[in-house]
Amino acid sequence: MRRLTPLALSMVTLVAWALVLAVVSGRAELAVVAVPLVLGLMRVSRRAPASDCALSHEVSVQRAFEGDRVRVTISATTSAPAPALVELFEPLPAAAKVVDGRNWSLVRPGRDGRAEWTYEVECARRGALNLGTVHARLWDQGGLRARELDARAPKAVRVYPRLLPVRRLPRPRRTQTSVGNYVARAVGEGLEPGDIRPFVQGDRIRHVNWRASLRFGSLYVTQYQQERNADVILLLDSLAETGQAPDTTLDASIRAAASLAAAYLERKDRVGYIEYGGLLRSVRPGSGRRHYERLVDTMLRAEVTFSYVTRDISLVPRRLLPAQALVIAVSPLLERAFEKVLLDLAARGFDVVVVSPSPISLVRDSVAPSPSNVLACRLWALERRVAADRLRRLGITVVEWDATGPLDIALDSVARPRRDRAVR
Repeated sequence: MRRLTPLALSMVTLVAWALVLAVVSGRAELAVVAVPLVLGLMRVSRRAPASDCALSHEVSVQRAFEGDRVRVTISATTSAPAPALVELFEPLPAAAKVVDGRNWSLVRPGRDGRAEWTYEVECARRGALNLGTVHARLWDQGGLRARELDARAPKAVRVYPRLLPVRRLPRPRRTQTSVGNYVARAVGEGLEPGDIRPFVQGDRIRHVNWRASLRFGSLYVTQYQQERNADVILLLDSLAETGQAPDTTLDASIRAAASLAAAYLERKDRVGYIEYGGLLRSVRPGSGRRHYERLVDTMLRAEVTFSYVTRDISLVPRRLLPAQALVIAVSPLLERAFEKVLLDLAARGFDVVVVSPSPISLVRDSVAPSPSNVLACRLWALERRVAADRLRRLGITVVEWDATGPLDIALDSVARPRRDRAVR
Protein backbone atom coordinates (compact mmCIF):
# COMPACT_ATOMS: atom_id res chain seq x y z
CA MET A 1 0.00 0.00 0.00
CA ARG A 2 1.49 3.34 -1.10
CA ARG A 3 0.64 6.54 0.73
CA LEU A 4 1.95 10.04 1.34
CA THR A 5 4.22 10.54 4.33
CA PRO A 6 3.63 13.14 7.07
CA LEU A 7 6.31 15.27 5.37
CA ALA A 8 4.24 15.42 2.15
CA LEU A 9 1.09 16.30 4.09
CA SER A 10 2.97 19.10 5.86
CA MET A 11 4.10 20.48 2.50
CA VAL A 12 0.51 20.45 1.22
CA THR A 13 -0.61 22.34 4.31
CA LEU A 14 2.22 24.85 3.92
CA VAL A 15 1.38 25.49 0.22
CA ALA A 16 -2.31 25.97 1.05
CA TRP A 17 -1.53 28.50 3.80
CA ALA A 18 0.91 30.35 1.55
CA LEU A 19 -1.67 30.70 -1.23
CA VAL A 20 -4.40 31.78 1.17
CA LEU A 21 -2.16 34.42 2.77
CA ALA A 22 -1.05 35.65 -0.67
CA VAL A 23 -4.68 36.21 -1.70
CA VAL A 24 -5.73 37.80 1.58
CA SER A 25 -2.74 40.08 2.00
CA GLY A 26 -2.20 40.76 -1.68
CA ARG A 27 1.51 39.93 -1.46
CA ALA A 28 2.69 38.02 -4.56
CA GLU A 29 5.99 36.96 -2.98
CA LEU A 30 4.10 34.45 -0.80
CA ALA A 31 2.80 32.72 -3.90
CA VAL A 32 6.32 32.74 -5.38
CA VAL A 33 7.66 31.01 -2.24
CA ALA A 34 5.05 28.27 -2.66
CA VAL A 35 6.09 27.52 -6.27
CA PRO A 36 9.01 25.14 -5.36
CA LEU A 37 6.77 23.28 -2.97
CA VAL A 38 4.11 22.92 -5.65
CA LEU A 39 6.69 21.58 -8.12
CA GLY A 40 7.89 19.07 -5.54
CA LEU A 41 4.36 17.87 -4.90
CA MET A 42 3.71 17.57 -8.63
CA ARG A 43 6.79 15.40 -8.96
CA VAL A 44 5.59 13.18 -6.15
CA SER A 45 2.09 12.93 -7.62
CA ARG A 46 3.43 11.52 -10.87
CA ARG A 47 3.16 7.79 -10.95
CA ALA A 48 6.52 6.09 -10.52
CA PRO A 49 7.05 2.35 -10.82
CA ALA A 50 6.65 0.88 -7.37
CA SER A 51 9.55 -1.18 -6.11
CA ASP A 52 8.70 -4.65 -4.85
CA CYS A 53 10.19 -6.04 -1.66
CA ALA A 54 10.62 -9.69 -0.67
CA LEU A 55 11.06 -10.36 3.06
CA SER A 56 12.61 -13.48 4.54
CA HIS A 57 12.69 -14.41 8.24
CA GLU A 58 15.05 -16.94 9.84
CA VAL A 59 15.76 -18.08 13.39
CA SER A 60 18.94 -19.74 14.58
CA VAL A 61 17.23 -22.68 16.36
CA GLN A 62 13.82 -24.31 16.38
CA ARG A 63 14.06 -25.58 19.97
CA ALA A 64 15.58 -23.90 22.99
CA PHE A 65 15.55 -23.97 26.78
CA GLU A 66 14.52 -21.24 29.18
CA GLY A 67 17.25 -18.61 29.31
CA ASP A 68 18.72 -19.48 25.88
CA ARG A 69 19.23 -16.87 23.20
CA VAL A 70 17.75 -17.06 19.71
CA ARG A 71 19.22 -15.03 16.84
CA VAL A 72 16.66 -13.60 14.41
CA THR A 73 17.75 -12.64 10.88
CA ILE A 74 15.47 -10.63 8.58
CA SER A 75 16.40 -9.97 4.95
CA ALA A 76 14.71 -7.51 2.56
CA THR A 77 15.34 -7.78 -1.18
CA THR A 78 14.00 -4.84 -3.21
CA SER A 79 13.65 -4.41 -6.96
CA ALA A 80 14.48 -1.37 -9.07
CA PRO A 81 13.96 1.44 -8.41
CA ALA A 82 15.51 0.73 -5.00
CA PRO A 83 14.02 2.71 -2.09
CA ALA A 84 16.21 5.07 -0.13
CA LEU A 85 15.46 3.44 3.24
CA VAL A 86 13.73 0.29 4.44
CA GLU A 87 12.07 0.40 7.86
CA LEU A 88 11.53 -3.00 9.48
CA PHE A 89 9.64 -3.89 12.63
CA GLU A 90 8.75 -7.23 14.22
CA PRO A 91 6.36 -7.34 17.21
CA LEU A 92 7.50 -9.77 19.91
CA PRO A 93 5.45 -11.83 22.37
CA ALA A 94 5.71 -11.18 26.08
CA ALA A 95 7.88 -14.28 26.61
CA ALA A 96 10.67 -12.84 24.41
CA LYS A 97 13.14 -10.27 25.71
CA VAL A 98 15.51 -8.40 23.37
CA VAL A 99 19.08 -8.71 24.68
CA ASP A 100 21.15 -7.68 21.66
CA GLY A 101 20.01 -5.16 19.04
CA ARG A 102 16.43 -3.97 18.54
CA ASN A 103 13.28 -5.38 17.00
CA TRP A 104 12.96 -2.15 14.97
CA SER A 105 15.50 -1.01 12.43
CA LEU A 106 16.00 1.49 9.60
CA VAL A 107 18.42 0.12 7.00
CA ARG A 108 19.67 1.30 3.61
CA PRO A 109 19.66 -1.29 0.81
CA GLY A 110 22.94 -2.00 -0.94
CA ARG A 111 23.66 -1.80 -4.62
CA ASP A 112 22.07 -5.21 -5.11
CA GLY A 113 18.91 -3.98 -3.38
CA ARG A 114 19.43 -6.28 -0.37
CA ALA A 115 19.26 -5.24 3.29
CA GLU A 116 19.83 -7.53 6.29
CA TRP A 117 19.09 -7.01 9.95
CA THR A 118 19.77 -9.26 12.95
CA TYR A 119 19.03 -9.16 16.67
CA GLU A 120 18.87 -11.60 19.58
CA VAL A 121 16.05 -12.43 21.96
CA GLU A 122 16.11 -14.35 25.23
CA CYS A 123 13.53 -17.06 25.87
CA ALA A 124 12.12 -16.04 29.25
CA ARG A 125 9.40 -18.68 29.70
CA ARG A 126 8.52 -22.15 28.47
CA GLY A 127 6.03 -22.50 25.66
CA ALA A 128 5.82 -21.67 21.97
CA LEU A 129 7.60 -18.47 20.97
CA ASN A 130 5.70 -17.27 17.90
CA LEU A 131 7.87 -15.20 15.55
CA GLY A 132 7.79 -14.40 11.85
CA THR A 133 5.44 -11.39 11.50
CA VAL A 134 7.41 -8.50 9.93
CA HIS A 135 6.11 -5.04 9.02
CA ALA A 136 8.12 -3.16 6.36
CA ARG A 137 7.96 0.42 5.10
CA LEU A 138 9.82 1.52 1.94
CA TRP A 139 10.78 5.21 1.82
CA ASP A 140 11.46 6.97 -1.50
CA GLN A 141 14.37 9.31 -2.17
CA GLY A 142 12.54 12.47 -1.16
CA GLY A 143 10.82 11.00 1.87
CA LEU A 144 7.43 12.15 0.56
CA ARG A 145 5.96 8.77 -0.31
CA ALA A 146 6.20 5.41 1.44
CA ARG A 147 4.95 1.93 0.76
CA GLU A 148 3.89 -0.41 3.53
CA LEU A 149 3.70 -4.17 3.39
CA ASP A 150 3.48 -7.09 5.83
CA ALA A 151 5.12 -10.49 5.67
CA ARG A 152 3.71 -13.35 7.72
CA ALA A 153 5.82 -16.50 7.86
CA PRO A 154 5.00 -18.00 11.27
CA LYS A 155 7.93 -19.68 12.97
CA ALA A 156 7.34 -21.22 16.38
CA VAL A 157 10.41 -21.71 18.56
CA ARG A 158 9.58 -24.34 21.16
CA VAL A 159 11.01 -23.24 24.50
CA TYR A 160 11.52 -26.21 26.82
CA PRO A 161 11.61 -25.82 30.60
CA ARG A 162 15.04 -25.46 32.14
CA LEU A 163 16.35 -28.81 33.37
CA LEU A 164 17.41 -28.97 37.01
CA PRO A 165 20.32 -31.20 38.04
CA VAL A 166 18.94 -34.42 39.53
CA ARG A 167 21.23 -37.20 40.73
CA ARG A 168 19.13 -38.71 43.51
CA LEU A 169 15.76 -40.09 42.50
CA PRO A 170 12.92 -41.68 44.50
CA ARG A 171 13.52 -45.42 44.28
CA PRO A 172 10.45 -47.43 43.21
CA ARG A 173 9.29 -50.17 45.54
CA ARG A 174 8.14 -52.45 42.71
CA THR A 175 9.78 -53.19 39.38
CA GLN A 176 8.54 -54.44 36.02
CA THR A 177 9.64 -57.31 33.79
CA SER A 178 11.94 -55.42 31.41
CA VAL A 179 15.67 -55.04 31.87
CA GLY A 180 16.76 -51.95 33.75
CA ASN A 181 19.03 -50.59 36.47
CA TYR A 182 17.16 -51.74 39.60
CA VAL A 183 18.11 -54.89 41.50
CA ALA A 184 14.91 -56.91 41.92
CA ARG A 185 14.12 -59.42 44.62
CA ALA A 186 13.60 -62.22 42.10
CA VAL A 187 16.64 -64.32 41.18
CA GLY A 188 17.74 -65.07 37.63
CA GLU A 189 20.12 -63.57 35.12
CA GLY A 190 21.90 -60.54 36.50
CA LEU A 191 25.14 -59.11 37.86
CA GLU A 192 24.33 -58.68 41.56
CA PRO A 193 25.01 -61.87 43.65
CA GLY A 194 22.02 -62.89 45.74
CA ASP A 195 22.20 -66.30 47.47
CA ILE A 196 24.11 -69.60 47.37
CA ARG A 197 22.38 -72.98 47.02
CA PRO A 198 23.37 -76.57 46.21
CA PHE A 199 23.96 -77.51 42.59
CA VAL A 200 21.05 -79.22 40.80
CA GLN A 201 20.76 -80.70 37.35
CA GLY A 202 20.40 -77.99 34.72
CA ASP A 203 22.52 -75.33 36.43
CA ARG A 204 25.25 -73.73 34.37
CA ILE A 205 28.87 -74.46 35.15
CA ARG A 206 29.77 -70.77 35.07
CA HIS A 207 27.45 -70.18 38.04
CA VAL A 208 29.34 -72.65 40.24
CA ASN A 209 30.79 -71.02 43.35
CA TRP A 210 34.11 -72.85 43.60
CA ARG A 211 35.12 -71.34 46.93
CA ALA A 212 31.93 -72.54 48.64
CA SER A 213 32.11 -75.89 46.83
CA LEU A 214 35.66 -76.59 48.10
CA ARG A 215 34.68 -75.55 51.60
CA PHE A 216 31.55 -77.76 51.88
CA GLY A 217 32.81 -80.64 49.74
CA SER A 218 29.96 -80.47 47.18
CA LEU A 219 28.95 -78.25 44.31
CA TYR A 220 27.22 -74.96 45.11
CA VAL A 221 26.00 -72.30 42.68
CA THR A 222 25.55 -68.56 43.08
CA GLN A 223 22.12 -67.09 42.41
CA TYR A 224 21.97 -63.60 40.93
CA GLN A 225 19.26 -61.02 41.40
CA GLN A 226 17.52 -59.81 38.27
CA GLU A 227 17.96 -56.25 37.02
CA ARG A 228 14.64 -54.70 36.12
CA ASN A 229 13.17 -51.33 35.22
CA ALA A 230 10.15 -49.49 36.64
CA ASP A 231 7.09 -47.58 35.45
CA VAL A 232 7.07 -43.96 36.60
CA ILE A 233 3.98 -41.76 36.18
CA LEU A 234 4.42 -38.00 36.59
CA LEU A 235 1.20 -36.43 37.90
CA LEU A 236 1.14 -32.64 37.43
CA ASP A 237 -1.23 -30.45 39.42
CA SER A 238 -2.60 -27.61 37.25
CA LEU A 239 -5.64 -26.76 39.37
CA ALA A 240 -4.15 -23.49 40.68
CA GLU A 241 -0.95 -21.49 40.63
CA THR A 242 0.56 -18.53 42.40
CA GLY A 243 3.56 -16.30 41.89
CA GLN A 244 4.66 -14.04 39.08
CA ALA A 245 5.63 -15.34 35.64
CA PRO A 246 8.03 -16.83 34.72
CA ASP A 247 8.49 -18.03 38.31
CA THR A 248 5.05 -19.34 39.23
CA THR A 249 4.37 -22.58 41.05
CA LEU A 250 3.20 -24.15 37.78
CA ASP A 251 6.44 -23.17 36.03
CA ALA A 252 8.47 -24.64 38.89
CA SER A 253 6.37 -27.82 38.81
CA ILE A 254 6.92 -28.23 35.06
CA ARG A 255 10.69 -27.77 35.47
CA ALA A 256 10.72 -30.43 38.17
CA ALA A 257 8.58 -32.83 36.10
CA ALA A 258 10.75 -32.40 32.99
CA SER A 259 13.93 -32.94 35.03
CA LEU A 260 12.54 -36.08 36.64
CA ALA A 261 11.41 -37.43 33.27
CA ALA A 262 14.89 -36.94 31.78
CA ALA A 263 16.57 -38.59 34.79
CA TYR A 264 14.28 -41.65 34.84
CA LEU A 265 14.54 -42.15 31.08
CA GLU A 266 18.31 -42.24 31.44
CA ARG A 267 17.83 -45.21 33.80
CA LYS A 268 15.85 -47.09 31.12
CA ASP A 269 12.56 -46.64 32.99
CA ARG A 270 9.22 -46.16 31.28
CA VAL A 271 7.84 -42.69 32.03
CA GLY A 272 4.24 -41.52 31.61
CA TYR A 273 2.55 -38.20 32.22
CA ILE A 274 -0.87 -37.07 33.48
CA GLU A 275 -1.96 -33.46 33.91
CA TYR A 276 -4.76 -33.10 36.43
CA GLY A 277 -6.62 -29.79 36.20
CA GLY A 278 -9.29 -28.12 34.11
CA LEU A 279 -8.10 -30.33 31.24
CA LEU A 280 -6.86 -33.88 31.54
CA ARG A 281 -3.83 -34.39 29.29
CA SER A 282 -1.83 -37.60 29.32
CA VAL A 283 1.00 -39.50 27.64
CA ARG A 284 1.32 -43.26 27.77
CA PRO A 285 4.42 -44.67 29.49
CA GLY A 286 7.35 -45.15 27.15
CA SER A 287 11.09 -44.71 26.81
CA GLY A 288 13.61 -43.19 24.45
CA ARG A 289 14.56 -39.75 23.17
CA ARG A 290 11.47 -39.25 21.04
CA HIS A 291 9.27 -40.16 23.99
CA TYR A 292 10.99 -37.48 26.09
CA GLU A 293 10.21 -34.87 23.44
CA ARG A 294 6.59 -36.06 23.40
CA LEU A 295 6.44 -35.67 27.19
CA VAL A 296 7.90 -32.16 27.20
CA ASP A 297 5.74 -31.00 24.28
CA THR A 298 2.67 -32.02 26.30
CA MET A 299 4.00 -30.27 29.42
CA LEU A 300 4.43 -27.02 27.50
CA ARG A 301 0.65 -26.77 27.08
CA ALA A 302 -0.03 -27.03 30.81
CA GLU A 303 -1.98 -24.09 32.20
CA VAL A 304 -4.59 -23.33 34.80
CA THR A 305 -7.99 -23.71 33.11
CA PHE A 306 -11.27 -23.15 34.91
CA SER A 307 -13.85 -25.86 34.45
CA TYR A 308 -17.08 -26.87 36.12
CA VAL A 309 -16.37 -30.52 35.34
CA THR A 310 -14.77 -32.48 38.17
CA ARG A 311 -12.08 -34.88 36.98
CA ASP A 312 -11.99 -38.36 38.48
CA ILE A 313 -8.58 -40.01 38.56
CA SER A 314 -10.20 -43.43 38.89
CA LEU A 315 -11.47 -43.13 35.31
CA VAL A 316 -7.93 -42.94 33.88
CA PRO A 317 -7.35 -46.03 31.67
CA ARG A 318 -5.07 -48.77 32.87
CA ARG A 319 -2.63 -48.23 30.00
CA LEU A 320 -2.01 -44.68 31.31
CA LEU A 321 -1.73 -45.70 34.95
CA PRO A 322 -0.29 -49.26 35.01
CA ALA A 323 -0.25 -51.36 38.16
CA GLN A 324 2.86 -51.34 40.37
CA ALA A 325 3.85 -47.94 38.98
CA LEU A 326 5.62 -45.26 40.96
CA VAL A 327 3.43 -42.12 40.90
CA ILE A 328 5.34 -38.89 41.47
CA ALA A 329 2.89 -36.05 42.00
CA VAL A 330 4.29 -32.55 41.50
CA SER A 331 1.97 -30.15 43.27
CA PRO A 332 2.18 -27.01 45.46
CA LEU A 333 -0.77 -28.42 47.45
CA LEU A 334 -2.93 -25.35 46.98
CA GLU A 335 -6.20 -27.24 46.41
CA ARG A 336 -7.76 -29.84 48.70
CA ALA A 337 -9.20 -31.56 45.61
CA PHE A 338 -5.71 -32.71 44.64
CA GLU A 339 -5.18 -34.22 48.09
CA LYS A 340 -8.23 -36.42 47.46
CA VAL A 341 -6.60 -37.60 44.23
CA LEU A 342 -3.47 -38.58 46.16
CA LEU A 343 -5.50 -40.49 48.75
CA ASP A 344 -7.38 -42.31 45.99
CA LEU A 345 -4.12 -43.42 44.34
CA ALA A 346 -2.61 -44.55 47.62
CA ALA A 347 -5.77 -46.48 48.52
CA ARG A 348 -5.56 -48.32 45.18
CA GLY A 349 -2.07 -49.58 46.09
CA PHE A 350 0.13 -47.19 44.12
CA ASP A 351 3.46 -46.04 45.47
CA VAL A 352 2.89 -42.27 45.73
CA VAL A 353 5.59 -39.62 46.22
CA VAL A 354 4.65 -35.92 46.34
CA VAL A 355 7.20 -33.30 45.29
CA SER A 356 5.76 -30.03 46.56
CA PRO A 357 7.36 -26.78 45.36
CA SER A 358 6.82 -24.22 48.08
CA PRO A 359 4.85 -21.19 46.87
CA ILE A 360 5.91 -19.13 49.88
CA SER A 361 9.35 -18.18 48.56
CA LEU A 362 7.90 -17.33 45.13
CA VAL A 363 5.19 -15.10 46.60
CA ARG A 364 7.59 -13.48 49.06
CA ASP A 365 9.82 -12.34 46.20
CA SER A 366 6.90 -10.79 44.28
CA VAL A 367 5.39 -8.68 47.11
CA ALA A 368 6.75 -5.79 49.12
CA PRO A 369 8.18 -6.80 52.52
CA SER A 370 6.04 -5.80 55.47
CA PRO A 371 5.23 -7.21 58.93
CA SER A 372 1.79 -8.38 57.78
CA ASN A 373 3.28 -10.21 54.78
CA VAL A 374 5.87 -11.90 56.98
CA LEU A 375 3.15 -13.02 59.39
CA ALA A 376 0.99 -14.30 56.51
CA CYS A 377 3.91 -16.34 55.14
CA ARG A 378 4.55 -17.89 58.56
CA LEU A 379 0.90 -18.89 58.90
CA TRP A 380 0.95 -20.26 55.36
CA ALA A 381 4.03 -22.34 56.20
CA LEU A 382 2.21 -23.82 59.23
CA GLU A 383 -0.80 -24.74 57.07
CA ARG A 384 1.45 -26.46 54.52
CA ARG A 385 3.20 -28.39 57.30
CA VAL A 386 -0.15 -29.59 58.64
CA ALA A 387 -1.24 -30.72 55.15
CA ALA A 388 2.07 -32.56 54.57
CA ASP A 389 1.85 -34.31 57.96
CA ARG A 390 -1.72 -35.36 57.18
CA LEU A 391 -0.56 -37.04 53.97
CA ARG A 392 2.46 -38.66 55.66
CA ARG A 393 0.24 -40.24 58.31
CA LEU A 394 -1.70 -41.90 55.49
CA GLY A 395 1.44 -43.48 54.02
CA ILE A 396 2.26 -40.90 51.31
CA THR A 397 5.82 -39.63 51.00
CA VAL A 398 5.95 -35.81 50.82
CA VAL A 399 9.08 -33.93 49.73
CA GLU A 400 9.15 -30.22 50.56
CA TRP A 401 11.11 -28.31 47.91
CA ASP A 402 12.03 -24.65 47.98
CA ALA A 403 11.46 -23.69 44.34
CA THR A 404 14.32 -21.17 44.52
CA GLY A 405 16.79 -23.85 45.63
CA PRO A 406 18.21 -27.07 44.13
CA LEU A 407 15.86 -29.99 43.61
CA ASP A 408 18.58 -32.57 44.13
CA ILE A 409 18.97 -31.77 47.83
CA ALA A 410 15.22 -32.02 48.44
CA LEU A 411 15.09 -35.49 46.83
CA ASP A 412 17.94 -36.81 48.97
CA SER A 413 15.54 -37.91 51.71
CA VAL A 414 13.60 -40.25 49.37
CA ALA A 415 16.56 -41.61 47.38
CA ARG A 416 17.00 -44.42 49.91
CA PRO A 417 14.70 -47.49 49.93
CA ARG A 418 11.35 -46.80 51.59
CA ARG A 419 9.18 -49.20 53.52
CA ASP A 420 5.68 -50.11 52.43
CA ARG A 421 3.08 -48.39 54.57
CA ALA A 422 -0.60 -49.16 54.28
CA VAL A 423 -3.14 -46.38 53.99
CA ARG A 424 -5.44 -46.24 56.95
